Amino acid sequence: MKKKNTLTFISLVTLALVIIALFSQQLKTDKRTSYDKFLAQEYQKVSNLYDDNDDTDNKPDHPELAALQNYYMVFDPEENRVPVERLAVANKYTQQLQKQNNLKSGNVIEWEQTGSNMGGRMRGIMWDPNDANGYKVWACSVTGGLWYNGDISNNNSEWQIVDGLWPGLATSSIAYDPNNTQIFYVGTGEYQTARVIYRESSGVGYGIWKTIDGGTSWELLESTEEFKYISDIKVRNENGNSVIYAGIVSGTYHGIEHPSGPSDGLYRSTDGGTNWEQVMPDIAGKEMPYAPADLEISSNGRIFVGSMKNLDGNGGATILWSDEGTAGSWTIYDYYETIIPNDPEFPVPGRVILSAAPSDGNIVYAIVGAGWIGSPNFNYARGRYILKSTDGGESWSEKNLPGGDPGW
Repeated sequence: MKKKNTLTFISLVTLALVIIALFSQQLKTDKRTSYDKFLAQEYQKVSNLYDDNDDTDNKPDHPELAALQNYYMVFDPEENRVPVERLAVANKYTQQLQKQNNLKSGNVIEWEQTGSNMGGRMRGIMWDPNDANGYKVWACSVTGGLWYNGDISNNNSEWQIVDGLWPGLATSSIAYDPNNTQIFYVGTGEYQTARVIYRESSGVGYGIWKTIDGGTSWELLESTEEFKYISDIKVRNENGNSVIYAGIVSGTYHGIEHPSGPSDGLYRSTDGGTNWEQVMPDIAGKEMPYAPADLEISSNGRIFVGSMKNLDGNGGATILWSDEGTAGSWTIYDYYETIIPNDPEFPVPGRVILSAAPSDGNIVYAIVGAGWIGSPNFNYARGRYILKSTDGGESWSEKNLPGGDPGW
């Protein structure tokens, strides 16, 4: 009897294992089939954008399609996204492998640059405050890396890329600490093409990076790992304390949303980026802060924020300002956010870009964008209004646009 029970038990266990194995295999097959179907649908979306009979496009190839191919090479089907947070881990692992690799080759291939006189999109630029001659310049490339040139006045001085993880990062903004010019902060993620663009070329970011030795070495601020798009960074001297302000927004790439965590907003840090507080007010009638497109600090220290629409399409074309920079201290100017939706041609409120006159803290300029949603659900935008304030943002007057199409 005991032997019979044992055989029965073994049979049941074996049957269960077979069922589990078959189920697991079927699950893997279903996932594979589902992902194949997803890729086919994505390909169909892309192919619909191109007309084989259209001879107006004389480009020899489509670099945007190559970028899309690279995107899917690092796409995780399990999470339905590109896991950018694994980039730092992968970089450290690669460095460890390089140190452990003792293999030597007698035929080392040496590469030589072909040379180029034109760079890609640069969203951030900064003259190095530690260069007494004012020749060294840092530049943020949204298509890969942080670059510097030791002598921008010399045509023969070559641009150098910062080694390590940087070539894989979309850099977008850079600022230095006015109280310690050896400290720089670099923001990642190209927000401009993540929300207001007729094509998809956005690079998702991976937080804010910091150097304390003038750019020799860099570290990711771990508190910012969930910041997907940093629109701008400013460091303000507040009674001898360096306070960081970072504009954080969310974006979309190829139909997939990449929300920044914990939310959009203006984040303020008083301890060098270890801790942050979100200080932007909520959009009227929404439980979501304004999404900052641009930050500007006037010569008298007032902080100005130009907004952009968020993932829900709310909160664009608004100017906010504060002397304290803290929660509850902001004045909101949203006149253009209210009138743009009534425009029959450009009904979508866009981003606001700001510039303060260095000679007069009361003079501030703003360009307000507006646009429309085209096919296939792409965002188009134009610079529609130029504004000027002579009283530090208390009131604004509209100025004439330059001739022609102001574009973005």
